[in-house]
Amino acid sequence: MQSHLHSEIPLISAVDLNYSRLQNLLASGKWKDADQETASIMLRVCDRQPQGFLDPSDIEKFPCADLSTIETLWQKYSNGRFGFVVQTHIWQIVGGTSNPDWEVWCRFGKGVGWFSQGGWCYWNDLKFDLSAPVGNLPRGGAFIGWGLGDFWTGCRTLSALAQKLANCKIA
Repeated sequence: MQSHLHSEIPLISAVDLNYSRLQNLLASGKWKDADQETASIMLRVCDRQPQGFLDPSDIEKFPCADLSTIETLWQKYSNGRFGFVVQTHIWQIVGGTSNPDWEVWCRFGKGVGWFSQGGWCYWNDLKFDLSAPVGNLPRGGAFIGWGLGDFWTGCRTLSALAQKLANCKIA
């Protein structure tokens, strides 16, 4: 039965990456490990492991097939609670655009549970389960080694991801 569930989602990669580990982590509810795997995959896709982060130009070049696979897996196994599309919707609702804006970034952080009690959370402090706020995960390839509130990187990456999802027609 388990293999039948997995076979529903085609794990497509334009750069020949294997998504079965991510799928298995998500299917078994290992959200923290799945988030780390997602970031690792995104860095590998863009050959950015040494830098440890993605910038907007990396996201522009990110293959739609791979972004779609990542997004489909996150949405399926979280029942639509987690994923970049959910984050993009929240980003747009709070007024996010391609212009970095601290107030909007803080509203986004509050919306997804990255900003609470007057400050930005550390990744380790997130709730890695389905009771976490909608859009809480994944944090994406841009946030490794940084607090979740890193304004310049986070804001620019999120707006680049929103644009990339639109260009790839991933909703």
